[in-house]
Amino acid sequence: MIDAKKAVELAMQQAIEMLGPGAASLEEIERESYQGHEVWSITLNVPRSPAAFFRAQYKRFLIDADTGELVAMKLREPVVQ
Repeated sequence: MIDAKKAVELAMQQAIEMLGPGAASLEEIERESYQGHEVWSITLNVPRSPAAFFRAQYKRFLIDADTGELVAMKLREPVVQ
């Protein structure tokens, strides 16, 4: 079983491997169930290119709580009020 700190570390590593180097920052962390897996849901703020209208995007990394493996990566839409 991995703890929250390790799950964040793994999510950051996956972000670099999949999206390239950047200054991703932690936004949210929670435990949940996803397709029969207990996962850590780690939301990272991942910068976009300077030319993009919105300069950041939010990615959710679902990390298996038992194995530490990446289960899914999803776009997290920000709530606009």
